Amino acid sequence: MTAAAFGVRNEPMARHTSLKVGGPADIFVRVASEADLRGAVAVAREHEIPVFMLGGGTNLLVSDKGIRGVVLENAWSEATAADGIVTAASGTPLAHVAAVAARNGILGLEWMATVPGTVGGAVHGNAGAFGSEIADVLVDAELMDLDGASWTAAPADLGFAYRTSALQGTPTIVLRARLRGTPGDRGTAVRRIKEIANERAAKQPLAQPNTGSIFRNPPGDFAGRLIEAAGLKGRALGKAMVSEKHANFIVNTGDASAADVRELMGLCQREVRDRFGVELVPEVEMVGEW
Repeated sequence: MTAAAFGVRNEPMARHTSLKVGGPADIFVRVASEADLRGAVAVAREHEIPVFMLGGGTNLLVSDKGIRGVVLENAWSEATAADGIVTAASGTPLAHVAAVAARNGILGLEWMATVPGTVGGAVHGNAGAFGSEIADVLVDAELMDLDGASWTAAPADLGFAYRTSALQGTPTIVLRARLRGTPGDRGTAVRRIKEIANERAAKQPLAQPNTGSIFRNPPGDFAGRLIEAAGLKGRALGKAMVSEKHANFIVNTGDASAADVRELMGLCQREVRDRFGVELVPEVEMVGEW
């Protein structure tokens, strides 16, 4: 494959992010297998093209100027279960991991059912919900560098902290992960998934484009509570709006720009800092040219 034949040029990232925001990627390539992924990385490396891995397009704010280099959309999805462990490729949606675990009577992974995004992105950002996170259930992850070398990393190697890991800001790619649950009853897992789905639907603006939680919860408090207490629920800048359903979500009410979202995030940070002395740290990852 030559660089000239490599992927789609100037693909709008708004088509591939959950917020429906983002300018063009120089080159956009969808990969659906380990061989595809390794091959695309090798071509990019050969031509010295920067690589950005895109999973489910959640938890991302892509700039209006887009992303330079090649964006690899990871659609490599497969998951198997044995002995209380689900082994999943990095492009596997977390909802599918939860479903495979439940079908096989594995408990403890139900919280993944309503977390948007993929296994690779979840490891990268230590995704979590309902009191659990990837760091709690990860057995190990197979990683790869841009030269194609791969190795297995234990959780202790990954620098996990609240909604972050040592992988953030590095070119290291997650290939697959092994996630541990506990043996149990399929019916119990299915019931818990339904409970979680109902709870999330009641509290979060799932019908509108969003990135998930926009800020990390500060120690001992909740970002949404602080933003709401600052009187910002429903505040809009351009077509970006602080959700009226949950104040730690920014929703796209039309054709919001990344600049609208970033400006609204800044407003929330300033108001919460001025009123409560709390510095809100973004949970969403800002990527591309700002």
